[in-house]
Amino acid sequence: MQSLLRNLELILTLVGLLVVFIATVMAGTFGLDPWKTATAAAVAVGLIHGLLFWVLRRRRRSLREAAFLEIQAMLSDIINNQLTIIQISGELPASSPVNANTNATAPLERLNKSVNVISTALKTLSEESLDRWKSRANGS
Repeated sequence: MQSLLRNLELILTLVGLLVVFIATVMAGTFGLDPWKTATAAAVAVGLIHGLLFWVLRRRRRSLREAAFLEIQAMLSDIINNQLTIIQISGELPASSPVNANTNATAPLERLNKSVNVISTALKTLSEESLDRWKSRANGS
């Protein structure tokens, strides 16, 4: 099925040419002018192709727009979560109860870790990462 969809334009073009050829051959059988028949068949095939390609392009565009909206939501969620961690880490003094059992570099380590999470999310952006995020977002 994927092979068919990947080569749909080529397949439809070949089928269209075959229809025009068959219509031209059949015209001679019925005593019609083959050039007029070929022209009429070519115009009909062209109209059908144009309509099909327009519908397919609209469908692809709507799917692409939906994917971009999902990606935007995923990145917004990941980045906003990490920015909140960065903000909290920057506001906590080194002597706070959260940092009492750690050294003074703990907020800096959290900042670096959050920046790395953001960087990794951007570098590994893929359909699979989007699916993982959707399953995690729907599961919580």
